[in-house]
Amino acid sequence: MRKIKKTSLVEYISVRFIGITFVMALLMAIFVTYFSNEAIDFDIKSQIRKESKYDYLNINMEGNQLVVSDEFVFEDNQIYKIVLDMDGNVVRGEYPTEGLAQMPLDTNINARIRKIKCGNSHYYVFDRPIIKSDKGMDHKKMIAVVRSVVNRKDISSDYQMLKRTSYICAIVIIILGVVLSLLISRQIVEPIKQICDTAEKIGQEKDLSQRIQYEEGFKEIAILADANNRMLDRLEEMFEKQKQFTSDVAHELKTPVAVVMAECQYAKKHINNKEEFDEELSLIERQIKKTNQIIHQLLQLSRLDQERIQINFEYVDLRDIIEQVCETEKGKDQKMIDIRLHLDKAEAWVDVGLIMIVIRNLINNSIKYSKENSPVDVYLKKEEKTIKIIVQDYGCGMTESERKQIFDRFYRADKARNSEGFGLGLSISAKIMEIHHGQIKVASVEQRGSIFTLLLPEDPGASYLK
Repeated sequence: MRKIKKTSLVEYISVRFIGITFVMALLMAIFVTYFSNEAIDFDIKSQIRKESKYDYLNINMEGNQLVVSDEFVFEDNQIYKIVLDMDGNVVRGEYPTEGLAQMPLDTNINARIRKIKCGNSHYYVFDRPIIKSDKGMDHKKMIAVVRSVVNRKDISSDYQMLKRTSYICAIVIIILGVVLSLLISRQIVEPIKQICDTAEKIGQEKDLSQRIQYEEGFKEIAILADANNRMLDRLEEMFEKQKQFTSDVAHELKTPVAVVMAECQYAKKHINNKEEFDEELSLIERQIKKTNQIIHQLLQLSRLDQERIQINFEYVDLRDIIEQVCETEKGKDQKMIDIRLHLDKAEAWVDVGLIMIVIRNLINNSIKYSKENSPVDVYLKKEEKTIKIIVQDYGCGMTESERKQIFDRFYRADKARNSEGFGLGLSISAKIMEIHHGQIKVASVEQRGSIFTLLLPEDPGASYLK
């Protein structure tokens, strides 16, 4: 895989912002230059035509001689005028440069202004015909041509000032763009840098209680800071749960191990007959089984978390599964609990082994927290495309705080470490329901009992997880 070169965010924003500013300034300069040149050409041509409009008043033909009045202006506003006869010879006036003398006459009455290059300069040349009436005759004839010549750079125009101003503005815009891009990029990057520094500090100090503070005006960075804070909240919660989980595992395993060690030491020092020795062995065996159950459930949770357990879905009648589980659990019951079944016909796409674990855990839980000779009701219902399995007991119930923690690992409502169970059953059940795209819900009232509800989608593609 090609390694991507890392770029500073300040550099990234600045280079692109400066580039965009430069391109915009360049386009502005090109735009203004083009239209200024067009406007300057139009301005110069208009000025030449205007200056030569009344030249015919000062030129006459006396006999065969062309006469130019002394009032004729040969140079005005950097416009040079040369009076030419019909052969193109100079009668009066001088060219600003000799190279222009070779230009042919344009005697068209609608003569256009020609633009030519002579040396290093550009000149505008306009030939205005002088037409006079013959004495005693009705027709008119062309007697001379007044050639107006102007060097483009000698003519002052408001548009030339505009052109120069646009260049200056373009340079100023580029400079401002550079400065603003640096300021803006640093303003954007600074809070991101603070977020990174806080995250780095949290990592170094291993203090998950710290949070990223951001009160500036960038909405996206505020969202980023909030997202990081929510992540830190979850990490802190997970870390605390992990510490609690480790403590609970150690506590749960410590008790049977301590009992086994104590019994072994006692047996080694004090037991002299086989009957007492067999009794101690039975006690040790029970503690080892308890330890093995904890390890088995932890491994089961780990496989479910890591999705390393093989899932075999099949379409089955849930009534058969519930009846089988209830029959088995009823045989283990020593409290004479009356398990009452209210089962409709309902089929679902499930892993039989896993769903039996969930139902067994709920039945077991209800029996454990019920009083002797009290009932436990089990319902199976189908509502539209949802299948509900409800287990209701009439035991001690739970408080609101207990209900919120009931699915936490190693959590037990009575907090009694020597009570039956390890507080892992409901955690395993919740994970199995997640695999089935379902839900497990609980409602409970203290001293009145609890209701556990399993929601399964009839369609395996549906989901009730939120």
